[in-house]
Amino acid sequence: MSACSSAKRSASSKDVRCPRSARPSTAFLKKRRKRWGTDGRPEEMETEEMTEKEGLPMGPLADVRVLDLSRLLPGPFCTRMMADMGADVIKIEEPLRGDYSRGFEPRRGSMSCWFMEVNRNKRSVALDLKDTQQKEAFLELVKTADIVVESFRPGVLQKLGVDFEAARRVNPKIVYCSIAGFGETGPFAHRADHDIGYQSLAGLVSMSGEKDGPPAIPGALVADMQASAMAGMAILAALHYARETGTGQQVKLNLFDICLALVPGVSATYFGNGFVNMRGNNWLGGSFPNYNVYETKDGRYMSVGCLEEKFWKEFCTVLRRPDLIPALEDEAHYADLTKEIARVIRTKTMAEWTQATEGHDSCMEPVLNYDEAVALAQTQADEMVLEVRDPRGGTYRQMGFVPKFSATPCALYRPAPELGQDTEEVLGSLQAKGAEGREDK
Repeated sequence: MSACSSAKRSASSKDVRCPRSARPSTAFLKKRRKRWGTDGRPEEMETEEMTEKEGLPMGPLADVRVLDLSRLLPGPFCTRMMADMGADVIKIEEPLRGDYSRGFEPRRGSMSCWFMEVNRNKRSVALDLKDTQQKEAFLELVKTADIVVESFRPGVLQKLGVDFEAARRVNPKIVYCSIAGFGETGPFAHRADHDIGYQSLAGLVSMSGEKDGPPAIPGALVADMQASAMAGMAILAALHYARETGTGQQVKLNLFDICLALVPGVSATYFGNGFVNMRGNNWLGGSFPNYNVYETKDGRYMSVGCLEEKFWKEFCTVLRRPDLIPALEDEAHYADLTKEIARVIRTKTMAEWTQATEGHDSCMEPVLNYDEAVALAQTQADEMVLEVRDPRGGTYRQMGFVPKFSATPCALYRPAPELGQDTEEVLGSLQAKGAEGREDK
């Protein structure tokens, strides 16, 4: 029984559903079978382990195989999204340690909850790429793949003999995505860093926080998550080209460049008139009274984002202060207007203001903690929380699928793998296929 079909329903989360009515078109199935075989699955995957996918909808990437050499978040989350869409993602890990995130807390049994969230729907093959035979096994896998994703520092995989050039020699159609911190050129090319460092160097952190206070540490891994999304889009564009032309290519992107490009309004302003956005001097930094955060009577906060005139009028209606409507026209009085709004909002609790906004398009929302966000009725309506039966016992919750496909929905095919649990199966299938080829000769 699949993890999907055995999921339980709870009051606070949506159980994993396995819709069977949405099926791919006949043309899609024919194209898929032409590539993978008569049963719609690659020969290398025809094992008992793959029965977990039987009866589940085929996602839009059901005919795609991905080799995931990446670790931690940007690459693995990118490949997780592809795996949710039906791709056969094989995670290549070091035999002794595996992905570093396997060691993260908290844990469910022996496995990191972080790793479980980011690496579901994947298989794990343990290979020491410094070993000649195991490197050759990896290159044999490349022959069967469409995509390789890696996140090593520039030059590492070239030394190991498994870089893009090596992959292209055995598979000219391969799409090889390299996600780096700073790319392959420039003085920072071999520099180690993390999300906060990329954002700091790109000017993003300097724009966050109070005007007279220190820069605020970002509450989300913006660079990492944007890298996942941008890499996924670029990979699929390159895959489309490869299937149309027969020519693969390397896709390179780095987190520093991504941070620079994340704020088109900031860059357009700077290139246009030289204005440098800083804390407190721009609408994203708290300088606008109608795009700000205000404390409530109970020490919680309400956010205000009524940039358009119609929303500003509704906001003033919620405050019962229609006299404030014309005050927004004069930027010279923004400081006084901000103070007055702050005074009014401190007269009620967050719950009272939230109730007051009902029926008004005021763009005024409560600043919730994450547990409160998960419990929202909207979260449940979007089926964004999955409760899944753990094959090791019990159940656990994970975030659901963001894209909702009408014909080829995402699905939970399998839980995150133990380190190297699929090595024998995957490499054994390569050996079997090689033996069949020799017999045919």
